[in-house]
Amino acid sequence: MTELVPPATEPPVGRSLELLPAKATFAPGDSIEVDVVGAVEAVEVELWHLDRRLAVSLAAPGEPARFPPQPEGGYGVVTAGATGALDVLADPLSRPRYGFVSHYEAGRDVAGVAEQVRRLHLNAVQFYDWMYRHARLLPPQDEFADALGREISLPTVRELVGAVRRAGSLPLGYAAVYAVGADERAQWSETELSHRDGTPWTLGDDFLWIVDPTDERWLRYFADELREAVARVGFAGFHLDQYGAPKEALRPDGRVVDLAEGFPRVIDRMAAALPDARLIFNNVNDFPTETTARADQAAVYIEVWPPHDELAHLAGLVSKARLLAPDKPVIVAAYLSQFSGDAATAAAAERLLLATVFSHGATVLLHGEERAVLTDPYYVRHAEVDDATLATTRSYYDFAVRYGDLLFDPAATDVTRTHIAPETQEVQVHAPAPVATDCVPGSVWARVIRTRRGLLVSLIDLSGQADALWRTPKRPPLPLAGVEVAVEWAGSASFAFAAPESSPPLMPLAPERRGRHDVVRLPPFTTWGLLWIRARGNA
Repeated sequence: MTELVPPATEPPVGRSLELLPAKATFAPGDSIEVDVVGAVEAVEVELWHLDRRLAVSLAAPGEPARFPPQPEGGYGVVTAGATGALDVLADPLSRPRYGFVSHYEAGRDVAGVAEQVRRLHLNAVQFYDWMYRHARLLPPQDEFADALGREISLPTVRELVGAVRRAGSLPLGYAAVYAVGADERAQWSETELSHRDGTPWTLGDDFLWIVDPTDERWLRYFADELREAVARVGFAGFHLDQYGAPKEALRPDGRVVDLAEGFPRVIDRMAAALPDARLIFNNVNDFPTETTARADQAAVYIEVWPPHDELAHLAGLVSKARLLAPDKPVIVAAYLSQFSGDAATAAAAERLLLATVFSHGATVLLHGEERAVLTDPYYVRHAEVDDATLATTRSYYDFAVRYGDLLFDPAATDVTRTHIAPETQEVQVHAPAPVATDCVPGSVWARVIRTRRGLLVSLIDLSGQADALWRTPKRPPLPLAGVEVAVEWAGSASFAFAAPESSPPLMPLAPERRGRHDVVRLPPFTTWGLLWIRARGNA
């Protein structure tokens, strides 16, 4: 293992540097470029894979650091006063970082969106409510008002699509799979879904009516709409939405429509109709993940609502989805209404949310636009974050990208309850606060994950929190010091530690032998720390 030597110099006083990769995700064979934002003199930038330094590039002011193409995987970049990350993936959606855009005013400058895509490595972007109507996606003219009266410019949508693609990301158009408005309702009356008493299933007051998405005429029409959107706008695929209800409903002919059975048919039919499009279907509050997880789509996506209120519920949703579809990545959509209030307590909640989801091998749809965070299911009503919050957010996204080979290993297995079991105690965690193997407020949440590259010990600090609810404000965290981890290992093991905020590069730790255990003392960390343990000599 090569030890990272901290940069000997700091950037000039009053200036900070930012390492900004040219793309959200690079493809195998791509030359890698990283902009050094704020540099006023030549800067050396190092490229790392896990704990190995691969290359050094000297970047002149105004010029990017350049590296040769790399194999698939997550990488760190380091220079004096700044760290960053990038990854190389044949399929960007094998490790999706899903973002959003929701404003399409005429003449909009799209550069800020592209920069945010690069900054947070958002390799897929949902174009929320870009369309003319839910059942008529393309408008009759370029400048139009949508179903809620918002002014939208189709040229701006196209400009954003191009900007997102140039930033190394996939633009996905929003499309509801079964909604028609008042103007289209009569055309689809024979497929309209109703309650048992005959009242129609709707969204809002006389806004949208729900039709049978498995109706053959509707399926042909919907596929044609999607194909036209690809041809005229340039989308790489679609975010296929539903509203969580109904789950069963009646057609006018009396037939019962089971949506849990029907949605996989819709997904597979659209995949067959648009073989080059990437599709992501919304399992609203986990309905119906059991039937859609194996459908022909790029990821398992779950929009989370009560009663999935706790961080542990998020973890459970991710674990369930990974079991249902081991070959697919998992994305959760979790909207933080806290950002409508105090920024510090909202940012603390965000830290815990990201740490929980990333450490369980999934990602979150939460961020997008130029500096926005989702607070509401109507994405137009988002909040903008301040510089400090954005910097913290970026540190967590960088961490997930840099250590994606560990965190998103498809073969990863949670072995917490076998390795921290009182009977075996092969892994022991000692801290100045109670240690728990479940998500318990007032404790350090310890988990052990076995990967193809060794063991990971994930530590999430809840010691200062009164609850473990993910959508409530949280106390701003303090650094947690004095944590020790003891491991019984057959042979010689190496230890390295990293944390998103305090220690992004892996820091080698020298173990102390105590009886049968190797013991390491961790550096102080804020909210989340990750200890990587492996047999010496293993790559």
